Amino acid sequence: MLEAKNFISLSDAPFSRRGSYLGFFMDTNGVELFGKPKLYISNVRGNGPYRQIQAQIIKDGHPLPTVISSTESEVILESLAGSFRFFIGERKFVRIKGTDGLTLRLIPNLGRFGGTLVDLKDGTWQFSFNTTTALLLTFTGKLQPFGRMSGSLEGATGASFDIVPDENGVVDVGVEEYFIDAIHRPLEEYPSYEECVRSYQDEFDAFCEEVCPSLPEAWEPMRRKALWTIFGLMVEPDDNDAGETIFKHSMIKMLHGTFEHVSGWQQAMHVICLSEKDPKLCWTILRGLFDYQDANGRIADILTDVNWPRNAMKPPIQGLALMHLLDNDPQLAAVSREDAEHIYQGIVRWSEFFFLCRDRNNDGLMENIGAVETGWEDAPYFNVGFPLASPDMNSYLAIQLEAQARLGRLLGKDEAVCAGFEARSKEMVQKIIKAFWDGEKWTAYNSDTGKRSATETISLMGALILGKRLPQDIIDKTVATLWAKGKYLTPYGLATEALDSPYFNHAFAQGSIIPPAQLIFCLALEACGRFDLAKEAGLNYIGNLKANGLFHTHNALTGKPERGMVAFDEKFLFWSAWSSSIYLYMSKRYGA
Repeated sequence: MLEAKNFISLSDAPFSRRGSYLGFFMDTNGVELFGKPKLYISNVRGNGPYRQIQAQIIKDGHPLPTVISSTESEVILESLAGSFRFFIGERKFVRIKGTDGLTLRLIPNLGRFGGTLVDLKDGTWQFSFNTTTALLLTFTGKLQPFGRMSGSLEGATGASFDIVPDENGVVDVGVEEYFIDAIHRPLEEYPSYEECVRSYQDEFDAFCEEVCPSLPEAWEPMRRKALWTIFGLMVEPDDNDAGETIFKHSMIKMLHGTFEHVSGWQQAMHVICLSEKDPKLCWTILRGLFDYQDANGRIADILTDVNWPRNAMKPPIQGLALMHLLDNDPQLAAVSREDAEHIYQGIVRWSEFFFLCRDRNNDGLMENIGAVETGWEDAPYFNVGFPLASPDMNSYLAIQLEAQARLGRLLGKDEAVCAGFEARSKEMVQKIIKAFWDGEKWTAYNSDTGKRSATETISLMGALILGKRLPQDIIDKTVATLWAKGKYLTPYGLATEALDSPYFNHAFAQGSIIPPAQLIFCLALEACGRFDLAKEAGLNYIGNLKANGLFHTHNALTGKPERGMVAFDEKFLFWSAWSSSIYLYMSKRYGA
């Protein structure tokens, strides 16, 4: 029996390429054994489903049982009789090659209503491909289209393509993505099999060198896997301003399948994690966030190539990201004056949004009006209801005011304006202490009813991000609570709800191990002068990522990934760019 040999299994992380919306997804029905895996060429635009063109190996008219292997630059569909290799040679072009005398069958999912399938009469076929159009090209071999259900292509439903090998046993085909009707290049102008492999590998190697060329020895084995995960989730502007994507700057999606979108506060965390080595990329990412502000200054949290609602938002952590960028590029050497000015204007408007639209009682503290904008979505302390004032959100905003003052001075802004931002920040810190610290612990409250939270959700201690701006006794008591035995610290990272809390549950912000809690609290502990504790928590987390994979969510009691989430027709959560960036950052910082 065959066994897969993987750089990364597609059941953990679908395969893609920087700037591409093409990918290779797998379906195993929960069992990754010989004969079970199915391979799909996928278009990840929109909200799924993400398995659109199934690939099979055919011999004597019948599909063969297969396994699916991967390298850094290719996916291999393998049978006992031979294999086919799949490459993303360009952002919108897949090339597939087999040399073992076997037939390749491609079965497009043309959608609920049959889609479109057209013979272009030049040896190519055009058909529906999720939200776009696919063009099937044959370089070597003979194309034999047929209808599995009806015996013809009439109606398109059930249509398949068999590509039969030539006299040398070779099949070589391409699938190209189009937004408009396909008018293709001459076949000789497409990148060859060898060029596809080299192109992908060269681009990925350069990305690794730019972002994280090495890690301490113990953490090195996962370095390129983390970088590969980020690489395959990056979005880029159009090559030709064709209007095929909304993105104007490089940004990073969350994870394939369930969350095929860019998240605003995750971009800020990528900036924090990657800015030491690659400030140029990080300035670009931060600049991109301010392409999407509404008239009130709010940043959209969810950005994708389809028209998602822009009214979702997340916490104002961009100021913390800006602080890290300025620490790593204090002379603004890696950013143009124009982009730095755009970021400054954007972040000032973003801060002002909270005072305009999230401070209904005019007390100088912001309130969240819904769960999603807290960043914690399902946290137990929401049981006091909304509008909800909490210490972490306001602490991020206080730091953001300080950060925009710092950038303003570097850009030569009026000193009175910059000093005003700083004064407002200091005033906020005092208000945060008075409003949310009860002498022993941090709480959140409903600003209409005054009811205070009684849960032990870790985010309530997020005011630690203020570090030495807080009195030492508050720092000491909060750290003692955070580090109390049997509470938050686990061998796998920090749990989002105390393990002995009556509100503990296996959900995102109800006790699981999730990326934002790890990064925010390691940064907060360092800001409070407790690098030792930050290192302990950070090493626990990245140790678990190394052992159990760069997944989005892990179980606080076992460390195993919590993958079960059904959304947008996807079955599982995969490895995430969020976890991957944090792995790189913490391995470098704590792993030596």
